[in-house]
Amino acid sequence: MELTTQAPFGFREYHESLLAGSTSCEETVETEISSIEKYARKYNAFTRVFSGREGLALSRARQLDARVRGGGRFRPGPLFGLPVTLKDNIFLGGFPTTNGSEFFSDFVPPVNAEIVDILLAEGAVPLGKTNLHELALGVTGTSGYGGPIRNPVDPARISGGSSGGSAVSVRLAKGPIASIGSDTGGSVRVPAALCGVCGFKPSQWLLSTNGVFPLAPSLDHLGLFTRTMPDMSTLFHTITGSRPRAESVRPSKPIRIGVPSSYFTDDMDKQVAGDFARTLDRLGEQKAARVSPVKTERDFSLFSRSRGRITCREGSWFYEELLRSSEARKRMHKDVLALMDRGLKTGAIEYTRAMNARALSIDVVSRLLSGGLDVLAMPTCLVVAPRVDEVVGNETGPIRSLLTRNTELFNMCGFPALSIPMSLGAPGGLPTALQLVGRFGEDGRVLAAGEYVWNVLHTGQRNQ
Repeated sequence: MELTTQAPFGFREYHESLLAGSTSCEETVETEISSIEKYARKYNAFTRVFSGREGLALSRARQLDARVRGGGRFRPGPLFGLPVTLKDNIFLGGFPTTNGSEFFSDFVPPVNAEIVDILLAEGAVPLGKTNLHELALGVTGTSGYGGPIRNPVDPARISGGSSGGSAVSVRLAKGPIASIGSDTGGSVRVPAALCGVCGFKPSQWLLSTNGVFPLAPSLDHLGLFTRTMPDMSTLFHTITGSRPRAESVRPSKPIRIGVPSSYFTDDMDKQVAGDFARTLDRLGEQKAARVSPVKTERDFSLFSRSRGRITCREGSWFYEELLRSSEARKRMHKDVLALMDRGLKTGAIEYTRAMNARALSIDVVSRLLSGGLDVLAMPTCLVVAPRVDEVVGNETGPIRSLLTRNTELFNMCGFPALSIPMSLGAPGGLPTALQLVGRFGEDGRVLAAGEYVWNVLHTGQRNQ
């Protein structure tokens, strides 16, 4: 399948073409559904596709087209008619929500998640539910519903997880699309990085997780996937009702970017290291950017250990009934079971210490961002996507740390974190990604910086 840097239309171009009558929701959705049906089995990216002439997707598309043709005072918003996919731990009332596990294959929620209600109110069109690492507890995507979720650039490699299917659905889309995932330690940003799309974890609690299967409520976030940064900004500002920063593309003053070293850059593989160095060089050439090093003198591994304890302990509380069933244990993926068992063995004192570390992380990251910095920059993942056959059976080994080392700290503190492709991985390579992190509540600043970096890296706009 051909992979391109951008979809044929961005959200804005698609919106304009809908209003002009040069395309229709039905035509767009039909094209996407046909494409998904061709690739879904190969990549194992979906648990359910809303296909068929009378299926949810096309029925809704026809209703939206009728509203456009009706004219009058109707003024559709920027997400009107936009195809979206939903990670299959997010409730869509009346349709099964498997949570990536056969134990929930028959669970049909009676209501929508709050994020789904927002998207439907904006006129979005659900295409299907995307596959995930079982119970959202895994960053490789190899323990997905029905087997490993595979990378769209190289199917022999992992998609990343747990929101792997969402990232695949965005990368392989024929036109404008968005996807919603969840992120407890990197589950949006990791697959976004490995698949070559944009992934954003907003400040915690900015997007409600009501109607989403929990993993670790203390750390759970919802997150967004798009193909490009202009689309990401449109998606975020529309669903939150916020206004984009005026300097999103041409900053009124230089963006100050801090680059922490040591822990955040140790153990990079050759391709990530090369792309990261070239990215910093290109940003350093820009008049509208100031790149400077940030000292990192403390041991950040404390936060990784603590994040793991919180995740496993809270997850084991919620799924304890499954974990106490001998029959359920036999059918659960071994890596997920092992992590849940760690949670069952985590005592109150260990959990309390981990939560204290979470409070400390807020101060530590705030200090990294001191001195007038707008964002921190680092590789999202320290390695490119490993091969599936190298990961299966080793999901909780060293690869887990290499994928999440730079993401999980920002679930601990709840600060906004954005993954942008440094390289797209086509042709002749695998995707790599840059992560930008900002202060709590400054999501608009992070997105403005991200859109600027996107333009420098992918549209040839330099020295602005």
